[in-house]
Amino acid sequence: MSFATRILLGANLNHDVLRARAVRLFEYQAKDLFKAYGIPIPKSIKADDLSAVREAFSKLNHPVALKTQVLAGGRGKAGGISIVDDRVEAQKEAQRIFVLSIGGEKPSAILVEEAYPHDSEMYLSVTLDRGDRAFVTIAAMSGGIEVESMSGKVIRKIPLDGIDENFASEVASLLALKGDQAGQFAAILLSLERLAREKECELAEINPLAVGKDGTLMALDAKVIIDDNALFRHPEFAKLHPEDEFEGEASRQGFAFVRLGGDIAVVGNGAGLVLSTLDLVGDAGGSPACFLDLGGGAQQDRIEAALRLVNRLPGVDRILINIYGGITRTTDVAAGITAVLGEGPVKPVYARVSGAEEEEARKLLEGTPVKLFSSAPDAVAAVVQGP
Repeated sequence: MSFATRILLGANLNHDVLRARAVRLFEYQAKDLFKAYGIPIPKSIKADDLSAVREAFSKLNHPVALKTQVLAGGRGKAGGISIVDDRVEAQKEAQRIFVLSIGGEKPSAILVEEAYPHDSEMYLSVTLDRGDRAFVTIAAMSGGIEVESMSGKVIRKIPLDGIDENFASEVASLLALKGDQAGQFAAILLSLERLAREKECELAEINPLAVGKDGTLMALDAKVIIDDNALFRHPEFAKLHPEDEFEGEASRQGFAFVRLGGDIAVVGNGAGLVLSTLDLVGDAGGSPACFLDLGGGAQQDRIEAALRLVNRLPGVDRILINIYGGITRTTDVAAGITAVLGEGPVKPVYARVSGAEEEEARKLLEGTPVKLFSSAPDAVAAVVQGP
C-alpha cells in the first residue's frame, strides 16, 4: 500500500473529500453521541483546565485515564494518554498533557475518564465505502491497532435500508461470540449503524471495544467523522469545534488542502501529482506536513497565498514544490515564489518546476535561496535529507 494511500485511509479521506473537508469530532463529542444512541461508555468528565481536572478527579472512581483531546492520530504513542491513581500524579500529568503537541496540535481539553479493567479488546466500525456507495461494517476480535493490521476481520456490506437484529447477530456469530456477550455486541452494532446512517457519518468507530472481566462490553474510544457535504442537514455539527485556521484559509483561496502532521510541506498542481509526490517523500523516509493542490491554472497570487500558508504551518521546516507547467504557467510559479521570498523569512524551498516556460522560470529563480531540481525524485531526495 502506498504512503499516500495509507494517509488517505488513515484520515478516512479520498479524492472527493480532498475537495470538501470532513468534520471530525473530538472523542468527548463522539462519546456524547454514543451515549445518546445507547452505546456503553465509561463515566467521564471533560476538563478545560487544571482546576477542572482536579474537580473531575475528585468526582470519579480511581484510577482514571487522562486523555488529550486532539484530532490528530497516534495520541497514545505520543504520550497523550496517561492512567493515574493519585491526585498529585493527576495534576502533574495533566500539566504535561495540556502543553503536549501532537501533529502540531495542542489539546482543546482533557477527557478525565474512569479506567475500565478488561481482559481483551475488540474492534468495531461502520464506514462509508464511496466506491460502492454503501456502508460496511468491520469487526475483529483484536482492538487498539490499525484496522489494516488486524487478522480475522469480518467485513459485511450493509443494506441500503440499514441492518436488523439478524444481521447483527450474524456478525456476532462470525466472531464466535456466544450468549450474553453476543447479545451485547449485536445491540452495540445496531446502535452504531443507526448513528452512522442517521448522522450521515463517513466513519463511526469503536477502537477498542473492551471486554470487561465480567464479560461486559464497553466503548473505550470513539471516532466519528461526519460527511462535510451533509452538514446542511445537520446544523448541530456545524460549530462543534472551531474551523482549522489553515484549512479555512485554504478553502477560501480555492486550494485542496489536508494537514498531515509531518515536517515537509508538499505543494503541487493536480491531485495525482501531489499524491505521487507524497509517495516519493514517504518512500524516501520523509514525513509530509500537508497535501496542497493548487489546482489547474493557478496564477501568481494563488502561488503566493499557498507559499505563505505552508510557511506558517506548525511543524514545517522545509517546503517541497512540484509543478508541471501546462495550464499553470511556470513563470507565474517562479514570480510567486520570488515575491514571497522578498517579504521575509521563508522555510527552505526545494522545487521541481518543469513544463511550459521552464527556462524563463529558472532564470527568475536564479540568485534566490530556492534549491532547483530537474526531476521530482532528485528534489524529494534533497528535501528529505534536509539542509
